[in-house]
Amino acid sequence: MDRETLLHTLRETRNHKLERSDVDMLRAIESSSSWSAFNTAKSDWVTYRTSLRDYPSTIPDELEDDLSDLPAMPLSPNETVEE
Repeated sequence: MDRETLLHTLRETRNHKLERSDVDMLRAIESSSSWSAFNTAKSDWVTYRTSLRDYPSTIPDELEDDLSDLPAMPLSPNETVEE
């Protein structure tokens, strides 16, 4: 896969995750049972969404053929590594 195709695919994935996070973030904030839980949920989602927006800038200009140096896509507060 060439670099431009890879970047396009990664951006599409990132954009989909940002769209999905709109609803997930609102649900998490709305379901908070205290002010502290609200602030924690909000902070977690803001950090995640910022990481998603910044993700393309973390991709090295030159990538190994096996993509071993490709940074992992950020995980939402709802996701785990096993998914």
